[in-house]
Amino acid sequence: MALKKEELVEIIEDTDNSLIKDLAKQKMTEEFEGDEVAQKMIQLSQLLTAQKGGANIDEDEVRRIVRDEIQTDKISINDLDDTVKSLFNAQPTKVTITLKQGASTRVVSKTLTDVQTRPLIQKLLSDVLARNNSYLYGGAGTGKTFSANTIADILDWNLIVINCNQFTSALELIGGQTIDGYQEGKVIRAFGNLNEDGSPMGKGCVLLLDELPKIDPNTAGILNSALASVGEFRNGEPTSIQNAKGDIIQRGDCFIMATGNSLLNTKDAEYEANFKQDLSLQDRFAGSTYEVFINEKFEWQGILKEKWAFIFLYLTKLRKIIVEEGFTAKAFVSIRLMQSLQKTYNVYRQVVNAKGKTKNFTSEPSISFTPILNDGALSTIQANNVKTLQNSMDEFFSLFSDEQAKILKEKSDYDAWLQTVRTKDKFPMDKLNTDQELEEVDKVINS
Repeated sequence: MALKKEELVEIIEDTDNSLIKDLAKQKMTEEFEGDEVAQKMIQLSQLLTAQKGGANIDEDEVRRIVRDEIQTDKISINDLDDTVKSLFNAQPTKVTITLKQGASTRVVSKTLTDVQTRPLIQKLLSDVLARNNSYLYGGAGTGKTFSANTIADILDWNLIVINCNQFTSALELIGGQTIDGYQEGKVIRAFGNLNEDGSPMGKGCVLLLDELPKIDPNTAGILNSALASVGEFRNGEPTSIQNAKGDIIQRGDCFIMATGNSLLNTKDAEYEANFKQDLSLQDRFAGSTYEVFINEKFEWQGILKEKWAFIFLYLTKLRKIIVEEGFTAKAFVSIRLMQSLQKTYNVYRQVVNAKGKTKNFTSEPSISFTPILNDGALSTIQANNVKTLQNSMDEFFSLFSDEQAKILKEKSDYDAWLQTVRTKDKFPMDKLNTDQELEEVDKVINS
């Protein structure tokens, strides 16, 4: 005979037999299975009984025990329901900054994205405010250059890039005479917020010294003046520098970032094109030198916006194989490659799904897809000729030697992945991620 819940409660309260009491509690728990509130109340009852040895407890005593339990059992965000956690994660971060320069005051309000609230980006923004030069180093494809673009986007400043190598000249850095007349250097332009013709930009500038260890050490010495002056004041006034003509360039809003695969004062055998730089150059980035690692969780959530798992999983697998085989000197899986495949697949599906009808390409900012304005030429793209993921990957594999490409394709199960792609082509665009794939993604980003 099944007992009612009220009868179970009476047994628990009246009996002194511990065995009967435990059996009644177990049955009570089964009766309330699925009722989370009831389950919590049963747990509380058991907790109170355990702490008072079965004695009667007054209301104040209950409050004290509950308070003590909460203090010793803190709730973390992982304890929350998925729905509640999604509300937390979806909250935008809005910041308001008041900028004062001389007699003028400007208020800037921004809503920061997941990309912009990354710890590394927050440190770099701190360096912007402190007028520190920042140096990011780490393996290929870790997002160093991407970070510079992010900083420029947040600040709404212009980005000037110097691709450093052994042929980088003083002309490119501080300017000089050419057959077409005087050409201003990129360092000078960034420092003074100047356009190519010398006119004011009207906004600040992020100067990116990309692959700085590859610059000739003698040429690198030319950078020292700008790197030192960008954060200094003399007699209460911002420091200035001179261009190749000897003109005095007043400092504007300027943030200097540099990237590399290794530390500046290190001769790394893995990167043959690098020079061991003078310690004075390294000192220009003292206190703001950051090692950057691949962050798969950020790539999946912050950049790819969780679209689409079959692309992300294959590329992360391929990236590890390239590193393990020592092929990174040829090519590597980067954030850009991931985005390229994502956008290529989006275009492919829009063309194929149109089935010969008028193709109206729509932008989708969540996957960084902003098509060129529609015109007659775009409508001529044919479904049987539109670029595919296989086209993109075969072009990527062509960057390696034939033997290397063969190894990579075999170890990454490339043919099996292509079959997966063909299967995905039959799915609706909003149904491409499967539960199994999402579980695999969780393993990748949490490993």
